[in-house]
Amino acid sequence: MTPIGSVLRRVKEPVDRALCDFADLQPITIHFDGSIDRREVEPGREYRMDLSFARAGSVAVAKIDLKNGAVGVVPDWSNVIVTNHFAVYEPDCSKLVPEYLVRIVQAELFKTYLWRNKVGAEGRKEVKLDFFESILIPLPPLDTQRAIVTRWQAAQAEIAAANEQADQLLDSVAQRVIQDAGIILKPLIKRPSVYALSWSKAERWGVEFNRWSWSLNDLVSSSLHPMAQLGDVALINPSTDIQTSDSEMVSFVPMAAVSDELGEVTAPEIRAYQEVKSGYTRFAENDVIWAKITPCMQNGKCAVAKNLQNGVGCGSTEFHVIRVKDAAYTLPKYIWVILRLHHVRQAAQRYFIGSAGQQRVPVDFLTDLHIPLPPLAIQREIVRQVEAGRTEVARLREQAAHRAKTARAEVEAAILGRKIG
Repeated sequence: MTPIGSVLRRVKEPVDRALCDFADLQPITIHFDGSIDRREVEPGREYRMDLSFARAGSVAVAKIDLKNGAVGVVPDWSNVIVTNHFAVYEPDCSKLVPEYLVRIVQAELFKTYLWRNKVGAEGRKEVKLDFFESILIPLPPLDTQRAIVTRWQAAQAEIAAANEQADQLLDSVAQRVIQDAGIILKPLIKRPSVYALSWSKAERWGVEFNRWSWSLNDLVSSSLHPMAQLGDVALINPSTDIQTSDSEMVSFVPMAAVSDELGEVTAPEIRAYQEVKSGYTRFAENDVIWAKITPCMQNGKCAVAKNLQNGVGCGSTEFHVIRVKDAAYTLPKYIWVILRLHHVRQAAQRYFIGSAGQQRVPVDFLTDLHIPLPPLAIQREIVRQVEAGRTEVARLREQAAHRAKTARAEVEAAILGRKIG
C-alpha cells in the first residue's frame, strides 16, 4: 500500500493576468464521477481571483467536492486554468497511471471513506488535502493499472453506445411514426448571412431570429389533416381552481421528478396542499407539463400528469402547462408526442428569452405553434407506436445501467487484487 502523496506532487503555476486574455483561458468543472467539462463563462465576464494553469495529464481536485469524488485527469485542452478552489497535482508516471487513481477515488468504499472524513463548519465541510495525500492505496505494476483503466474505458464505450442507440431509437421512432401519419417536419434551415425579408413576414425584431426560413405556421404541417394553433385546441398555463383543503395530500412534481429519457413523471412527492399551494405551478390530471427553461427543455422534460394524488398537482414554476380543451378532438398524449419531438425542441431554442444559463421559452411559442389534427384513431396509433418504442428504449437503458454496475464491480475487484477476466 502506498500513500497517495508519494505518487502525486502538488504544483501551482500562476497565470500572469498581464500576459493572458481571460477569453483565451479555459476554466473547468470537475464532476463527482471524475469527469471534467469546460466551464462556460458569459462573454465579457471574467474571474477576478488568482488563477493557475492545469496542464494536460495532471490530476485536478475540487477541494470542496473532494468528499464527493471530484478528482479528475486534466484533458489535453489549451490553457486550462483553475481557481484557488482547486488543487493540481503532477503524477509520478513511473509509478502511477493517473486514470487508475481516478478509478480508485470512484470506488464506492473509497468515496464512503472520503465522506466520513470531511471536516469543517456545517455546509462547508471538506476533506483536507493533507489527509487525502496520506491515504494508502494499492499500487500494482503499471501494466496492471493500465489493464484496469482499459477495462473501464471499454465498458464505458459499450455503455455510451447503448445509450446512443437508445437516443437514436427514441428520436427515429417518433419521427417515423409522425411522418407515416402524413405529418411533415420542416427542416430547420437558415437563410444566407445576407438576405432580404418583407417587413410583413418578420415575426419579431432581430436579424438572427429572422434568418430562419421556417415559422410556427409550418414547422409541423400536413396536407392530409386539418391544422390548428395549439392555443386554439388547448389552454396554455390555465388557472387551476383547486377545491381541496390545506391538509389534503397532493402530488408535488419538482423538475427532477420528470424523466427526460422517458418523458414521464417518475418520482413525484406527496405533500400536504398547504405546503405547495403557493409559489408553484398548479396542474390537473391529464395536463401536459413542458419544461420551459434551458437545459431541461432541450433534454425533453415533458410529461402527461397521471395518477395525481386527489387529482391535484403542483410543481416547478419552470413548467408550461398545456390543458386540452376537448379530449374527444385532441389527445393529451398526442400533444405530448409533438412537444417531445427533438425537432420541436430544437426549434424552440430560436424563441429563447433571458440571459445565458437562464433562458426560457415564452408562452407564445406554444400558443402560436400550429399542429396537424388527425382523427383520434390516428392520434391513438401514433401514441401507441411511440410508447412501444419507448419501452424498447427503456430496455436498452436498463442494459446500459446494468453494464455500468457490472463495470464498477469489475474495476473495484481488480483494484483489490482480483484477476480481471
